[in-house]
Amino acid sequence: MPNTPNSRAISLDDLDIVRDLALQIWPKSYRSTIAPDQIDSLVSHLFDIETLEQDMTVRGHRFWVMRVGRCDVGFVSAHMQDSRIWITKLCILPDFRGFGLAKALIETVQSHFTEADDLVICVHKTHVPAVDFCLRAGFDIAREIPSNIAQGFTDYVMRKDLRQAQRREVRAA
Repeated sequence: MPNTPNSRAISLDDLDIVRDLALQIWPKSYRSTIAPDQIDSLVSHLFDIETLEQDMTVRGHRFWVMRVGRCDVGFVSAHMQDSRIWITKLCILPDFRGFGLAKALIETVQSHFTEADDLVICVHKTHVPAVDFCLRAGFDIAREIPSNIAQGFTDYVMRKDLRQAQRREVRAA
């Protein structure tokens, strides 16, 4: 990748970037697991600007966008609940996957919420590339739950113990 990637926190005024990226990413990422009409409905609901604004102002979610050169290529949103970070959205344009950008966004989230004990993300059970990515990134499958965004689907709740990673870093130092 010729340009150095960087992530930046965004404000309410920048939520259209998230929506525009989601409109590009979701149909390609979920076409093998969710019917096209259902994808359109989900994207319209999940990435409606008012919904995203409520995520930030009411639910306390923070958003970061990943940029490579002059192109926004992905985003993450997360919030803290007790001592747990919940990643609620993590998306990278297909042409930019495999370069460590999603892992960099996760690290950005962890750097922001330094007091967290663990990190959690829900992933559609049938979305094999996302499940595999999370497993490679150090997450374990904690349990299965009914999907809260698509009826008839099951999600994995995937968890990464941050305290264990911190203990390994201390021992290595």
